[in-house]
Amino acid sequence: MLVFLDTETTGLDVFSGHELLSIAVITEWPDGRIERWESLIKPERLDLASEKALQINGYCDAIWAMAPTFDEVAPEILSRLEYGGGKMLVGHNVQFDVTFIRESLKRKGYQHRLAYPMIDTITLAHEHLQPIGLRSMKLDNIRKLMGWSMEGAHTALADTETTRRLYHTLIRRYWWER
Repeated sequence: MLVFLDTETTGLDVFSGHELLSIAVITEWPDGRIERWESLIKPERLDLASEKALQINGYCDAIWAMAPTFDEVAPEILSRLEYGGGKMLVGHNVQFDVTFIRESLKRKGYQHRLAYPMIDTITLAHEHLQPIGLRSMKLDNIRKLMGWSMEGAHTALADTETTRRLYHTLIRRYWWER
């Protein structure tokens, strides 16, 4: 089972109080079923947020005012990401997302098991796209190189969809070249 993941955050350093703003998870089962889930997350410490991060992620007080808190979405996050069932976690800089989720859960006192095999599409991009001229492995640069839409860029669901598409494109290329 492949579990694709992306988060958007109020900054780059969870240890300095930056928080999750949104999360998206796309699960692919071996039988071909695909399930998508996403949620905005209302930040509790907006005063610690990076203005640049908020701008990039399209933060708007009016939109996030109705968003659930982390405590409200934590059970769903755990049900989708906890270890078990042969899950393989796939993300673009996946360790960043997992670190934010783990620390957010820890900060709120949740017990979790998020340690399982991970595939980072940045590594795949280095292997397959750098040789054809891509110098920066940012998702926006990959979208441009591949001619993919920029619509929704820097939203958790759009970035998860792009990561999923990138994974399948590069894995197919690998098997095709063998």
